[in-house]
Amino acid sequence: MKKSLKEMAGFMQKLLPPVIPEKFEIDAMFHNISNEEDIRKGVFAFRDFMHYLYDRLKTDDTPFDKPKKEAHEFSDGVSISASYPFISNIAVFLTNIGLHGTLSDSRDAILLDSIDLFTAENHVSNSKIPDTRKAECLRFLSDCGIFITGVDFCGKKLVSTNEPLIISYPKAPGMLTGLKAMAVAQHHLGSKYVHDILLRCDYRVLANKKIEILPLLGDLINPLPVEVQEFMTNFHQDFMKMGYKCDTYVGISTRFEYFCRSKELWRFNLSLNNGHNITIKAANTKKYPDTVAKLPKWLQEKIAIGYGCGKKMGITDSCDGGCRGFRISLDNSFMEISDAVKSWIEKEVEIMCRR
Repeated sequence: MKKSLKEMAGFMQKLLPPVIPEKFEIDAMFHNISNEEDIRKGVFAFRDFMHYLYDRLKTDDTPFDKPKKEAHEFSDGVSISASYPFISNIAVFLTNIGLHGTLSDSRDAILLDSIDLFTAENHVSNSKIPDTRKAECLRFLSDCGIFITGVDFCGKKLVSTNEPLIISYPKAPGMLTGLKAMAVAQHHLGSKYVHDILLRCDYRVLANKKIEILPLLGDLINPLPVEVQEFMTNFHQDFMKMGYKCDTYVGISTRFEYFCRSKELWRFNLSLNNGHNITIKAANTKKYPDTVAKLPKWLQEKIAIGYGCGKKMGITDSCDGGCRGFRISLDNSFMEISDAVKSWIEKEVEIMCRR
C-alpha cells in the first residue's frame, strides 16, 4: 500500500541531520558563495527551514500529490518524481533558486533573472512541471515563509510582474546562503552513491570528499532505541575490523552493503516502505541447523521455505519479496533476537568467505 504524502514528509524529516557540527569542512568550490562561517550558519538555517517545510506537509490538508506510480510493497527504493511529484517539484524549485539565483550584496535575498529559471534543466527531475503545479509550488513555499517578489502566482499560471525576481526569507535571511550551497552541491556532487542532497540537507557533501561511514550511520540510526543503535554501531565496526568492504548508497532510500571480495554478505537498509532493517540473502542455512534453531519461529519458517523468488519456486502466486533476502526490522523488539541474528549472519559469512 502506498505511503501517504504525510507519511513521506515524516520520513524525510527523520533523514535531516539531527546534529550538525559547528565546524564542518567546506570545499573551496563553495567559497564564491560566501565565507565558511556564513555558509555553516546558512546550512543550519536551511536544515531548520526544511524541518518546518516537512512539518507543513504533515499538517496541510491540501491534496498536493497525484502520483504516477506506486512503489512495490516489498521495495526499499522509492522514486520521488514518480510517487511523490509534489516533493520532487519543490526540490526542483529550491535547487534552481539556489543554483541559478544570485545572492544580493547584503546576502538577504536571491535575485533570479526569469521565472523560467524556476524549472530550468536540473539534475533533480526531468519531468515537465505543468503551469498549475508551478503556481502550486510557489504558493506552498510562500506559506512556508519564503517571500517571492516579481511574480504573480495567484492564478493557474506564473506571470512575471518585473525582473529580476527577488526571493527572500525574512525569518532567517542566512538560510538563503545555505540554500545556495546545498543547491550547488545537489547539482555538482550528486552521484550514484549520494542522492537527494538538498532534500536531506546533507552537509557532509560540502567537504567534497569521501564521507566517513560511522558518523553517517550514527545519524541514520539516531531514531532507534539506544540499545539497537549500539548493536548496529558495534556490528558495523566488527566487520570493518575484519577487513570487509562496505559500500554506501545514501538518499531517500539508503543502504550499506557489506562485502567479502565480490560477495555481498548482508545489508543495512533504511527506506520509506520498510523502515530500518537488516537484510541477508542467506543460501547456506542447511549447513548450520543448530544456529537456525535459535532464531525466532517466524524466521525459521521463512528460512525453511528458502531464499529466492516465491513465485518462481511455486510457493506463492504473486511476488512475496523473497528475492530481496530475509528482512529483519530494527524495531523495539529487535534486541530480543539480536544475539541469534548476529550469530546467524556470522555463520553465513564464515561459509561464504571461505569459498
